Amino acid sequence: MQVSVRVIGNERVNRMVSSLPKSTEKAIGSISKEFMDAVKKSAKLRAPRKTGELADSINWKSWGKNRLILTVDSPYGAYQELGFTPHWVHAGMSTGNNSGTIGSAFNIAGFAFVKKHTPFIQPALESNLSKLPNLLQKGVDTAIKNARR
Repeated sequence: MQVSVRVIGNERVNRMVSSLPKSTEKAIGSISKEFMDAVKKSAKLRAPRKTGELADSINWKSWGKNRLILTVDSPYGAYQELGFTPHWVHAGMSTGNNSGTIGSAFNIAGFAFVKKHTPFIQPALESNLSKLPNLLQKGVDTAIKNARR
């Protein structure tokens, strides 16, 4: 007795399986950008707003093929996020960018005592991490749907 099995549609399955990695990479890339947009928006909302410069300097950019980096281009962004030793600042000091002196930026004269820092990136990441599994699932579903075509 001989049993013969014939599979119909095998070529279509092979095409789908071979296109799945490319489709997944593309879908996860777009989901990653969506996630970074959400983190950027949340960080901008959480950043201290004395002059607005810190919030304006928050952005993300691509680095290499598969990496996205959240950047803060303000000179005092790291100190605001990570903290610092409380200290006195002279109002005549430069802000480190082209907006003039600290006194003109914060409308103070003489010296100012700086003692408080406000983290804004870590809370933004923490609040958006709960959304990441759903976003990744959406990306995988999209990849599978695109691979079927």
